[in-house]
Amino acid sequence: MSDDHVYPLHVRWSDVDAYGHVNNVKYFEYFQESRISFLSRLVRVAGGRSLVVARVTVDYKRPMFFRQTPYEVRTRVLRLGGRSFHITSRIHDQLADDSPVLASATAVLVAFDAATQSSRELDTAERDYLEGLLTPSTDTPL
Repeated sequence: MSDDHVYPLHVRWSDVDAYGHVNNVKYFEYFQESRISFLSRLVRVAGGRSLVVARVTVDYKRPMFFRQTPYEVRTRVLRLGGRSFHITSRIHDQLADDSPVLASATAVLVAFDAATQSSRELDTAERDYLEGLLTPSTDTPL
């Protein structure tokens, strides 16, 4: 995963629940923060056309805890269609010896035309940029 977008994830004290670990709802926020950071590159390259989130799924693997050192969210493009693309993200604990996956998510993003309030085709700049980030099909997504 050397070409992944890497986002430093800082757990906030308010994210931790009564059991001492990060509340499950916070993971959606973490993946959203990372997705926004990832998409900011696409916006700069492709001119900032609208995208909407059509679906997000999260799988919880291991608990996360409050700490000063950030965790790491790694994101990559998994699939590319005519009007949409899939990204996959994983939260890693890079301080652990094997950098285990703590949670993973897949999001489907759809190119959107705000004027017509409907999906649109990905334009050439978007497609070219995303194709350059596309994960080879032989790679395991999560």
